[in-house]
Amino acid sequence: MASMTIRETDPERDADALVALMLEVEPLTTMDAQGWLHRERSIPARAQLLALVAEVEGRIVGEGYALREWWSGGQTVQVGVSVAKDARRRGIGTALYDAAFVHAQSLEPKQYASKFYETPAGVAFATARGFREARADRLSVVDPRTVSERPAAEVRPACQLDPHILHRLDEESMAGLPTLEPIEPTPFEDWEAFVIKRPLYQREGSHVAYWEGEPAAISILQADLETGRGTNGYTGTLPRFRGRGLALAAKLGVLNWAAEHGITQIVTVNDETNAPMLAINRRLGYELAGRRVEYISRRVRPAPRTGTTSSSGSRSS
Repeated sequence: MASMTIRETDPERDADALVALMLEVEPLTTMDAQGWLHRERSIPARAQLLALVAEVEGRIVGEGYALREWWSGGQTVQVGVSVAKDARRRGIGTALYDAAFVHAQSLEPKQYASKFYETPAGVAFATARGFREARADRLSVVDPRTVSERPAAEVRPACQLDPHILHRLDEESMAGLPTLEPIEPTPFEDWEAFVIKRPLYQREGSHVAYWEGEPAAISILQADLETGRGTNGYTGTLPRFRGRGLALAAKLGVLNWAAEHGITQIVTVNDETNAPMLAINRRLGYELAGRRVEYISRRVRPAPRTGTTSSSGSRSS
């Protein structure tokens, strides 16, 4: 193999190549270069992110990262790697992981976590380093043009609401969601930067469902109108309004808008134990498209030196 260089990511220089790598590793991702740049810049300094790339003959063939989970108190550190398919089994993933893990250890977390689109190679890479599966999300996809149902409750596009109301809906509706660590409150400024200031956030396409005149459920849409690809960034209902079909109504608002604006693919990611939301997805015709797993370890063994299998993991957004 030609000589490999590992260096810290240069966002402006590397954005296009890293988006291409992301789309290869997890093809259902909705992302472009501007969206990627915005996401990187929105990660708070307290996350202490280290982002790395591996280059071979000037071409980026992999990335690695380590960062503190700033959304859940900072006691867990995420670490992971992604390697292009034609560059795997050459030690690139191991080299990236080793470099990222040095930084992860310096953050002295109580545990390490890694999220990645499940593949045999990714699972083998994680388990060889002492990780085990802790939870998983189900990826599902639908063509919104096939959804004819309309909301039974009042829905309004998010652009008609004060962003502070959207923030409250997002924060409070997360109560009870299955997570490894309790989700801590996110200050409005951080939430605004990370969610609604994203270039692919669709303020007209995201929707809020009402119950007796009160905002009660939210469904957020990120979409690339040029490629016709979209993602349900989040759908949730305030605890006191659950069981009334309001998440369904908000999600239908998103899907109906998407179909009217040329979107042909909507992806949603849900914890595989979240039976109510999975039932909504089945009703709307979403089809299973894989698993995104989260592996954890409290005592991580050193990376094996004899194997060269590369992970196919990707950072969570």
